[in-house]
Formats: sequence, C-alpha cells, structure tokens
Amino acid sequence: MLYRKWGTDKDFVVSYTSSNESDREIIEEVKTVMKAHVIELYLSGYIKKDTAKKILQAISSFREYTGNYEDIHEAIEDYIIKLVGEEGGWVGLGRSRNDHVSTALRLKMRDYLVNVFEALYSLRISILERAEKTTEVIIPVYTHFQPAQPTSLAHYLLYVDEELDSVWDQLFTSLRLVNRSPLGSGAIVGTNVKLNRKREAEMLGFEGLVYNTISATASRLDLISAISSLTLLMLIFSRIAEDLILLSSSFVGIIKLPDSHVSTSSLMPQKRNAVTMEILRTKAGECFGHLSSLVTIYKALPSGYNLDLQELNRHYWECVKHVIPSIYVIKDVLEKMEVTGKFDDKSITATDVAEDLALTGVPYRKAYMEVANKIRAGTFQSEISLKSSIEKKAVIGSPNPELIKTEIELKKENIEQKWNNFREYKLQFIDKISELKVIEDDILQ
Repeated sequence: MLYRKWGTDKDFVVSYTSSNESDREIIEEVKTVMKAHVIELYLSGYIKKDTAKKILQAISSFREYTGNYEDIHEAIEDYIIKLVGEEGGWVGLGRSRNDHVSTALRLKMRDYLVNVFEALYSLRISILERAEKTTEVIIPVYTHFQPAQPTSLAHYLLYVDEELDSVWDQLFTSLRLVNRSPLGSGAIVGTNVKLNRKREAEMLGFEGLVYNTISATASRLDLISAISSLTLLMLIFSRIAEDLILLSSSFVGIIKLPDSHVSTSSLMPQKRNAVTMEILRTKAGECFGHLSSLVTIYKALPSGYNLDLQELNRHYWECVKHVIPSIYVIKDVLEKMEVTGKFDDKSITATDVAEDLALTGVPYRKAYMEVANKIRAGTFQSEISLKSSIEKKAVIGSPNPELIKTEIELKKENIEQKWNNFREYKLQFIDKISELKVIEDDILQ
C-alpha cells in the first residue's frame, strides 16, 4: 500500500474496502487521465521533459495489477515510483484520486454511449427498411390485451421507432453531460498547483468543464442520468419482447419468431419457447435493479467525496453491458420474424362501422350503441375488410398505407439528421483527444 501507513496489507478490511474488482473496467481510462495530468504538469512548467518522459513510459507499460492496493490509482502510482524511482513521485503533484476517477468514469461512459448510438442507429435503419415492405401486412393491435382494431406491421414498427427516437434524444443529452471534464479539481477544492483545466479537458476530448470543484469530484449525477436513459431503452425493449412472446404464442399465433430465437421443451416436443425475448426481459429487469441501487446509494450521501461512490461503479458497467447485445437481439428478431397468422375476425372493424354511420349524420354515441347492441345480440356483421379498415384511416400517424409512406420518409430524414449530428459531435472529441497522443509522442522523442 502506498497511501495508507497504518495497519498492514494483511488486514481483511483492505480487501473489504478495495475497488480493485470494478477498477479493472477502467484501467485504460485511468492511464489516459494520468498521462493528461503528467503532460499538463510538464506544459505548466512543474516537471522537466525528461521526468515527464520517464513517467509516461511507465504509465504505458502498466498492464495489470495485483496486491493489496486500495484501488487502481494507488497501484499505478506505486508502479511508477518503483519503476522510475523517487522522481516518479511527481505524478502526485496537484492530483487526487477523486478528480481522476471521476474523469476516468466519464471517459468510459462516453465510449460506451458512442457504441450504443452506433448500434441504435443500425436498429432504427433496419426497422424503417422493414416498415417500407410491410405497409399492407395486416395484424391486430390490442388494448387490455383484447383484439382492438386492425393495423399493419409497418405501423407497429414505426411505433417502436418513435419510442427509440425519444430515448435517442435523452441519450444524446446524457452524452453531452457526461462529456465534461472534472480533471484538475483535486480532492474537493482544487489545488494550489496552477493546472490549466481547460487544456486538460481539450486533451481528453471533453466538450467543456464540470466547473465547480465540489461537483467535479463528488457528483455522479451525469453518470446516473446516462444509466437512467439506458434503462429507459431497456424498458422499451422489454415491452417489445412481451409483445412478441404473446403474439407468437399458440393461443394468438400471429407472429412466428425465427428458429434461432426459440427453444423447445425437454419433455414437450411441440413447444416453441421465445427464449431470447424472455432473457431480454430479465436483462431489462437487471438494469432497473442497477439503477435502483445507484440512486439508493447516492441519495444518502453528503456532498463531497465519500467511498460509497466507488460502490456505484460496478452498477454502471453491469447495466451498460446488457444494452448493446439487447439492441442486436431486438434488431435480429424484428428483421426475421414472420407474420403467419391469418386474423380475419371482422368484429374488430366495429369502430369503423360506427364511425361510418356517424359520418352519415347519426350522432356518434347513438351509432356506437347501435353497433354495441348488435354485438351483444350476436347479430353484428361487417362488410368492411381489415385492409379497407386501415385504408380508411385519415389522420397523421395512423396505419393508412399512403400516410405510412409519408411517415417513413419523415422518420428517415429525422434519423439521418440526428445520426449526422451525433457523428459530428463524436468527431469533435476524437479530433481533440488525438492532440494528447501528439503531445505524448513529442515528449517521448
């Protein structure tokens, strides 16, 4: 142990309070942050170029750590000092684990969110492409899980995209909040060392600063916000999974899931169990649990850094790791599922009959009761086909095939615009972070 000089490394409380396990997720990010700090010390004139070179080389050579360290930060600093000698101790000037871990966590979350956006874009394009081909593929939609009215598969798919669009916006807001630098804030009130925090932020590709040093070192609100947005995404997926489980069940039989998404029973050979959808519901539940853990731990903390904050870290990554595989599972099932059921129950055109009657001049409630009485008496008959039912729909956002085509074009324009905005934003921080490598290479020459 480098910092703690009481007790021994044999004390069981060392392992009890250590964050080593979750820190393995952010080793590369911690190294990157430490390099930015060393370069800033050099650029600000606090250490010589030769010292910076030795420390940077040591950081690069660090691969993995063992031993009874409190965390990855202590492990790397101890490694540097052992490799470089006493001169390596300059790495601790103006540095706290508090601002460094906060910065590393943001770098990690930023990378994860970028990967989520790329997977989500692929999903949304796939949805719109399939919607174009299924404007006249008729399925029933349900309210209270009772057959309600006819619609098209395209209409259902565009509903999914609309939900994803809302979460896209929330995730982009979360990305911008995460993409702010805490570095240089010290433990809580900054440091006497005149570090250029804006330059550090630029080197790491951040858009700006978490300005106040208390917030920079001890707030996890932006990270929790990101997990909240990702959990909402999983919430959407869980509802879709529930839809597909029910619609592919033998008592509904509208949808046939791809063989790769189903399993069978060890006893009952007729079973086609929607196993990927069942697991997806579970993964969504786990994200809800991780979000609950995050806010429950966080809510009771006084302002300023507390070791409780390190216990949040594993919950971020456990949730994030479920999201991208779930995106690809949903994408695959929506691309490959088939509408095999022939739903021809014309009772679900009852609303059309009542509305058509009202449009001839009969007050709607009277028309409604006439249709309802016939249904109760078992004498209701409709001449309206399911196909003509959806063609009759007159309002924007309905399944009318012509209106659906317009909606698809609008959604295509929308996602392309948002995708371009995301790519431009991503390129900004990629270009900025490349500056760190340029300066490092110059020092190492």
